[in-house]
Amino acid sequence: MNRRFIDRTRELEFLQRRWASGDAELLVVYGRRRIGKTYLLSHFSRDLPAVYHASARLPETQQLAELGRAFGAHLGDDLLRENGFRDWDQLLRLLGGLERRTLVVLDEYPYLVESSPGLSSRVQRAWDHALADSPNLVLVLCGSSVAMMEQETLTADAPLHGRRTGQLRVEAMGVQAAAEFVPAWGEDDVVQAFAVLGGVPHYLAQLDDRDPFPANLRRLVLQLGAPLRDEVEFLLRQELREPRIYFGILAAIAGGRRRLSEIATVTGVPSSSLGKYLGVLDHLGLVEREVPVTEVRPEKSKKGLYRVVDHYTAFWFGHLLPNRDLLDSGRESDAEQTVLRSLAATVPLVYEEICRSLVRGGLLDAATGHRWTRVGRWWDRHVEIDLVGLAGDGEGVLLGEAKWSTKAVGTNILEHLEAAAGRLPGDVAARPRHYVLFSRSGFTSALERRAANRPDLTLVKGIG
Repeated sequence: MNRRFIDRTRELEFLQRRWASGDAELLVVYGRRRIGKTYLLSHFSRDLPAVYHASARLPETQQLAELGRAFGAHLGDDLLRENGFRDWDQLLRLLGGLERRTLVVLDEYPYLVESSPGLSSRVQRAWDHALADSPNLVLVLCGSSVAMMEQETLTADAPLHGRRTGQLRVEAMGVQAAAEFVPAWGEDDVVQAFAVLGGVPHYLAQLDDRDPFPANLRRLVLQLGAPLRDEVEFLLRQELREPRIYFGILAAIAGGRRRLSEIATVTGVPSSSLGKYLGVLDHLGLVEREVPVTEVRPEKSKKGLYRVVDHYTAFWFGHLLPNRDLLDSGRESDAEQTVLRSLAATVPLVYEEICRSLVRGGLLDAATGHRWTRVGRWWDRHVEIDLVGLAGDGEGVLLGEAKWSTKAVGTNILEHLEAAAGRLPGDVAARPRHYVLFSRSGFTSALERRAANRPDLTLVKGIG
């Protein structure tokens, strides 16, 4: 497993700013499981005076005993290490009396709340009466249960609402960071792996770039006992109260049923009830409702299409689950070939998504002279444009196509894009246009010659 610390520059900068503030800090760090929160905080705390406690599902007395051992070891207090804390008030008083600036991380904070109902209210009272004036305390509450973390710390009626001094939702990495896990691979293997695993560090760290992507897929996913074979089912059962219904919804969307009516038909869940379930999946970062990027009021648009945005969840429901009979009967070779064939149809769509993410990240800002603040797809009944970017100053529109093909992209793709641009809404179509073409395999000499004389056209090979 690759245990190098990769990326997370912005997250580390956020933590460093809060550490250097000199004020009392109450930070909330959250995000889905496997996303790298613990590794981030462990890396950040390694050279700091820190107490790091990883909570488990234990009764309150055992939680306090474990915390006592952690604080006792840090403070050199043998009595505390031996006996633990009597109650939460003793621990909170200790936090208010720290003699030097200390980072205190309570990881998997929801487990502490489960064993000690009302804990967040205790922390809130302690913060209001003493801890907020304790300049030596940097307290981090970290958790993987997004719903519970928001319920306890972020929403308007949360006990700790208004007390936090900063919050950080840790998200999946982009493709360029993912590539750092497998430096020996070329872009083809990187993009295929990203199409399956997404930017989840726990998954990416298990790749072995001494072998090509198909061998890694076999080892990590397809073989009996493979570490990720039952991963999605395991995580969803931990997060969701009615997994059967959510499983059906995810399978329908991953299988191409993207409209609300289609999902309702396949799952048997009435359209009027689907919103609740889709909202939960959206909240978990698994599903999103996509509308053409030019829609002025996206929430009111009738053009919404649902998609599974977490790559491994989409792969599991769209490619692995349909082949479980082959896998369970031991026909792993047949399953592998079937999965690789179906995955070949998915990778081009993921490449389009990668290209949109690169533009959102500023890849073309310098080349075009604009910051593209809204980037997405656009479609109507007749055409679809892979990438449309709207400049924040309202002065430009970026139009792009992304082709994951073994053939070089030629002038015909540009001409098709220019024709499609005429179908955009009038206010957008009237803006000055910039064009970008992304290609897995490069460009024809005719297109390169045209681009040399077109300041409004940019060509990008691979993943930039």
